[in-house]
Amino acid sequence: MSDGLAQSVLSFVDEELILNRGNVNAAARSNLVAFAVDAAGFDVRPVERALVAVGERLGAWFVDAVGPVTFYAWYDEQPGQLRCSVASVEPDDLPFGGRFRCVDDPAPVLALMAADVHPGVVPWADLREVSAEEVAGPDEQVEYSFPVFAVKLTR
Repeated sequence: MSDGLAQSVLSFVDEELILNRGNVNAAARSNLVAFAVDAAGFDVRPVERALVAVGERLGAWFVDAVGPVTFYAWYDEQPGQLRCSVASVEPDDLPFGGRFRCVDDPAPVLALMAADVHPGVVPWADLREVSAEEVAGPDEQVEYSFPVFAVKLTR
């Protein structure tokens, strides 16, 4: 499974990538590739090497691009998917609605993935009702942030 996932991740460099500084969100969605995760027998090492290799290969491809371009990968817990994309922004400006933290090593992203024993499933026991007082308003800080492996592809 891990070698197959690693090969799939490596194929990201073959995708036709679109850069659109005027609409970064649309470009990032267009460049998005999601990989299903199988919790059984997951080995992070081949996938880790594949993500680093993709960053290096894309870096060689975009080295002369004008403006920032970033390759990034994260584990989306809700669907249980490893996701990769490219956007024409600095790593700290990636188009996420939630709080994230950039990491220069894919290990924290893959650790989340490896720890998920039921990818894409939230057990009923983990759910609870949220009162109106607990719902964060637009001015409130949310404590949770997720790791995003980010590689700046331009100088």
